[in-house]
Amino acid sequence: MASDTEALLASVGERLRAARERVGLTLDQTAELAGLSKAHLSRLESAERQPSIAALLTLSEALGTPVSSLLGENQDASPLAISNEGAPRHESKGLSIAACSGYAGSSALEALRITVNPDRPLTPPAHHRGEEWLYVVQGILRLEYDGEVHHLGPGVTAHFDAERPHRLGAEGRRAEVLLVAAKDARNVQTVH
Repeated sequence: MASDTEALLASVGERLRAARERVGLTLDQTAELAGLSKAHLSRLESAERQPSIAALLTLSEALGTPVSSLLGENQDASPLAISNEGAPRHESKGLSIAACSGYAGSSALEALRITVNPDRPLTPPAHHRGEEWLYVVQGILRLEYDGEVHHLGPGVTAHFDAERPHRLGAEGRRAEVLLVAAKDARNVQTVH
């Protein structure tokens, strides 16, 4: 199992580096666009670190590629992407993440199916450009947003500015969440 995780991390790092090189950006340029340190980005590319959801979202925006592509989903020429429950998952910091979007040419939003484990280690709150909308499928989700804690049950949604600090947790048992992240079109930068 550990070798499967290591292989997945290495493949995410390889796809991240390939996407960066495809658009002709240096580590410094990409780190600046994504709001990450060069050292952290280098560790992600070399699979020494696991990318968080926030890092995947900001890197996908900076590189103009869907999160699903960074996670290894095949991108074909069809403007339709269909995802099923058996989609490959990426494990990171107490979260299990499956991409549920990413048709060829998609650039405005990312949909993810996330399982939050109740014993998830405490991580620093995330923040990135754009908006997030989430829907709790099962369990009790603990949404820490801008210094306040909200407990959301099945069928409850939340929509928020993702530039403010936010963190997901689960109360009692695992929580299953659908999350849609929309990129902030006002901040989209073109690199020449």
